[in-house]
Amino acid sequence: MIPASLWRISFWLCLVLTSYLSLMPQGELPPINVWDKLSHSIAFAAIALSAALGWPQRDYFRSVLIPLLAFGIMIEVAQLFIPGRQFSLLDIVADAVGILVVWVGITLLRGLLSSGPES
Repeated sequence: MIPASLWRISFWLCLVLTSYLSLMPQGELPPINVWDKLSHSIAFAAIALSAALGWPQRDYFRSVLIPLLAFGIMIEVAQLFIPGRQFSLLDIVADAVGILVVWVGITLLRGLLSSGPES
């Protein structure tokens, strides 16, 4: 099992990388051959998963879901001031999808693990 401390490092790396890429001017972005909304969902799922596993005792909804959604909204607002970037509600929806997929997965997994094998 991967220790929580490594998940915490992963969280900060994902958060910094996502911030950096999200706040770069459009012309300086590296070419990525993935649908923009999918890349948003993947990035926010990675941040959410590493946060949930790095701090497993925390309430996911209050400690991960709401702050990460706020982070995504702040990025979109900041992009209003970056050349070639713009605010996008669909980007926020894609961020939320990634966060929610992790939440559903963790909730289902915890339910399966807590019920244990039935005799």
